[in-house]
Amino acid sequence: MANRPVQIAEDVEHLFAQPSFYAEFAPLEDHSNFVDSIYVLKDRGRLTANRVAFASPLREVAFGFRESVPGSGYSGKVVVNEPSFGHRKKSRAFFGWIIGIKFKPTWAGPLHTEDPMIEACQNSLARVVGASPSCLDILDPLDQLLFAFSQHTQHEPIISSDYFETSHDRVANLASHVGGSVRTLHRQMRTSTGFPPKRFLAMQRFRRSVYEIATRSAGLSLIAFNLGFSDQAHLTREFRRHAGVTPGAFKQTWRGRHARAVRFLQDTGQSTRLRMAVWPLETTAKSG
Repeated sequence: MANRPVQIAEDVEHLFAQPSFYAEFAPLEDHSNFVDSIYVLKDRGRLTANRVAFASPLREVAFGFRESVPGSGYSGKVVVNEPSFGHRKKSRAFFGWIIGIKFKPTWAGPLHTEDPMIEACQNSLARVVGASPSCLDILDPLDQLLFAFSQHTQHEPIISSDYFETSHDRVANLASHVGGSVRTLHRQMRTSTGFPPKRFLAMQRFRRSVYEIATRSAGLSLIAFNLGFSDQAHLTREFRRHAGVTPGAFKQTWRGRHARAVRFLQDTGQSTRLRMAVWPLETTAKSG
């Protein structure tokens, strides 16, 4: 049933059989130093109608396969997105697949759509998305791309992974944590992300709040406290700034009657690597 958490070992393929879903996967351990996550969106206009693109501190490469007319096949496109501040409305519903990789700001390698390694991955994904792909069908070309990146691209980190992993919300505290001056932190952060540290940290905290609100049953006041906001009103102001909606409205959308969001504990013994998934309740098959 929709209220039953998906069992990772058995039900991930059931998730892939849904008409619409969004899922995030952990990278392989060898790639975790420069990759944040891998995501898969399959939609029939349910999850993406009147959607909003949230702020993100991550770079990403996204492989899109749009179906303009049902049954007409997919048209493919690759885009590279840089970290973004604020939010952008996208009113056009999407039909098809969007498959992407989110890179930590420590990644200093090139991301160009004409890169032969990216084009090879695009071609591999194009061959499988039209034939009811499994989880492994999707992840395998992406893992191969990341392996190629790790072998052929020099990507000495511009900034330490501490900048990305830390929970510090003050610039001075973060500079002290990583053992540098505030001035050096500003220079390195702008070089790597395009944003000053304060703005980047705000996007980082917003990203964590999205996961907490979408996948946990805790109240907003507790989430605000755990993430270091001064109070729930502070969380609401920042969330609206980056998402265009209030935390309450977002929570109702993803945990209310319209959809179900589930967070999965990462199990290194499972090949699925599934971290979280969202799917419309109406598209989930009923069970006895």
